Amino acid sequence: MPDIPKPDYEQIVKDAGIPTDKGGWKAVLKTEMEKEGSVINNDSRFSPFWRMIEAAVLTCTTWLINILLVKYILPNMFLATAKGKYLDLLAWACRVERKAASKAQGRIAFQRAAVKGPALVIPKDTWIQTEAINGNIYRVRVTEDTTLPENETVVLAPVEAEEAGAAYNLGGGYFHILPQAISGIAAATNIDDWLTEAGADAERDDELRLRVRNQWSAVAKWHIDAAYRSLLMEKAGIQDDNIYFEHNAPRGPGTANALILLDTGEPAAEMITDLNQHIRDNGQHGHGDDLLVMPLPGDEHDITMKLWPELSLTQAERDQLKKDADHFIRAAFRENSDYRPTRTSPVARFSFSKLGQELHAQFPGIASLEFGQPDIINNLTIPRLRSLGVTLETA
Repeated sequence: MPDIPKPDYEQIVKDAGIPTDKGGWKAVLKTEMEKEGSVINNDSRFSPFWRMIEAAVLTCTTWLINILLVKYILPNMFLATAKGKYLDLLAWACRVERKAASKAQGRIAFQRAAVKGPALVIPKDTWIQTEAINGNIYRVRVTEDTTLPENETVVLAPVEAEEAGAAYNLGGGYFHILPQAISGIAAATNIDDWLTEAGADAERDDELRLRVRNQWSAVAKWHIDAAYRSLLMEKAGIQDDNIYFEHNAPRGPGTANALILLDTGEPAAEMITDLNQHIRDNGQHGHGDDLLVMPLPGDEHDITMKLWPELSLTQAERDQLKKDADHFIRAAFRENSDYRPTRTSPVARFSFSKLGQELHAQFPGIASLEFGQPDIINNLTIPRLRSLGVTLETA
């Protein structure tokens, strides 16, 4: 996310010559009274009159400046620092509304237990859940009766997350537990590109302010990145910094690609098709434009890590530490959002030494760790996990 300015409004007020302390305002008050020809000259600090004036005037004045002006009025006048309802009002001026939270939708693969067999029905309201991830269990629900045809081994059933939020946009294989068994079904799991509609949290202030800023650039509506960026952010809830453009005429003159990335999980083919229809078929592109929406290509890696736990840990604590460290690393590779490590990014170096520091900070039970590969340096691709192996070491 681009750096958002954090101005020092107190210093700005001081630079404008406005006092911010009682001493400064006392001098201003005395000067103004002299201008008005005041004959009161008992300004001793023991004077009850001046003590009353200071309490009634100076205290109120400094509160108006330091609290009302510096902390509320000035910050909420500007897009970079406005918050909450004040930011909503600035967004309204640009015809932008804060996006509400939404539920993830996708497809879960159900696999037959036998090689062949009669048709089976995956009932509506069947639940599929994850193991505990940082103490949280996530569930998705089948939204309609789905038939596994006779002698077919796999069927994809439409599902919806139990609750709204981006935390349900998990990577492939996370949803794999059937709390209630289904006769004839051996397994259920989400494939890598299972998401047809990504879940989203209620739009945060920083996300909204970037979308409003982009709206100023999109005022021309056609032919420029900002216009397409605005359409994708509004349609799919993709964040400003998760949209990348290729301008080198990949399919000939007048063509460009919009490469999209989700904070967690991978977009399904249905999501990409829907976005392309929105841009290409619904009159949202400029005259002569040929913009194709694509998922940002993945760059798969085999990651290994040796983990030495603290000697004081029990075996159960060691096993849990291994699971937690596994989930933490997967979060860095955008497979879950229950931890907040530094994530992989396009056109960047992914530092395993920094990931190690973050693991130590998150889990005090780690005595030492060692990754089996150097840093990842990538171009316009996103590093993904092909495999992850975390091993507990004893010596």
